[in-house]
Amino acid sequence: MKKITIQDVAKELNLSRNTVAKALNNSETVAYETRYVVIKKAYEMGYSKLSPLVLNEYKIKDKLEKVRTVVVFARRELSTFWNRIIMGISDELNKNNCKLQLNFISEEDEAKHIAPLDVDTDMSGIIILNVFHKEFLELILKKDVPVVFLDGPSDVFEISTMGDIVIFEGFHSTRKITEHLLSQGNRKLAFIGDTSYCRTIRDRHDGFRSALMDYGIEPEERYMITRHVEHKYYKQEEVHGELEKLKDLPEAIVCANDDIAKDVMLWLKRKGIKVPEEVALTGFDDKEEVELLSPALTTVHIGNQRMGRRLVQQLIWRIDNLDLPKEIVVINTETIIRESSIRKGND
Repeated sequence: MKKITIQDVAKELNLSRNTVAKALNNSETVAYETRYVVIKKAYEMGYSKLSPLVLNEYKIKDKLEKVRTVVVFARRELSTFWNRIIMGISDELNKNNCKLQLNFISEEDEAKHIAPLDVDTDMSGIIILNVFHKEFLELILKKDVPVVFLDGPSDVFEISTMGDIVIFEGFHSTRKITEHLLSQGNRKLAFIGDTSYCRTIRDRHDGFRSALMDYGIEPEERYMITRHVEHKYYKQEEVHGELEKLKDLPEAIVCANDDIAKDVMLWLKRKGIKVPEEVALTGFDDKEEVELLSPALTTVHIGNQRMGRRLVQQLIWRIDNLDLPKEIVVINTETIIRESSIRKGND
């Protein structure tokens, strides 16, 4: 069998030997598309001196030529928080030559177990952005395709066989925030968040309790506002209703997210209670809206667009590694201390 040379490839493509040689060495002096055409032709002709790097680039390009559809399921109540995650998903899908199909799920559809009618039959993968009931998940995940969840139920292992799960780190970051409050002499601390709703809120609550335990402080149950409520404290009236029940206020309130913290701050201001002088306050998520709060809110930065990209990266990896065990991936977060939790004389 004749040995294939650079000259053979050049002749087949009607290119100069010099251009083909540079392309096969992955030289950036040759346009990417030209390099791809040369690498592909050389591979097809059986040229034996392709380096692993160049061969890998050919294989990557070859895999991506077929456009894949990824379906994203999300609740209807979108905000800038979710929009940024979806932007990250869209950007990373485009980079990987994938098409985004977004399906919104209403609370009524979930309750009545009504699956979307427009689910693409040729989907390559699914991303679930919100925490849905397991029975509803089983309805929409009947197709045998890879699935990646953002967050999961409080007992995340309920869905761990269904797909990979990506979670924002919450235990250590909330523990750090709580230690920050304790270091300033606060001893009466409250936590607000529906711990039965999802794993991330449970982790934040566990981190809160862990910090108290290290300081030898027993959590005061009247300040543990963690019971299940219909809207998981995302409705202002649920937050304000719980605060109204308190016979006395804590020295600091650790909120499971920025939405709760925003409603707590509003309630405190209406009551003429100063933050942080009388009650220190913290949130979680570092949403854009908190920049408008005064005083500035201590919170945890999660990086929404980065998370969107990471969800896609996990899905693409899973598509290529179907036989490997399911994963629970924890993404690091960053604690940000601002005015809302700093007592004067302690900064």
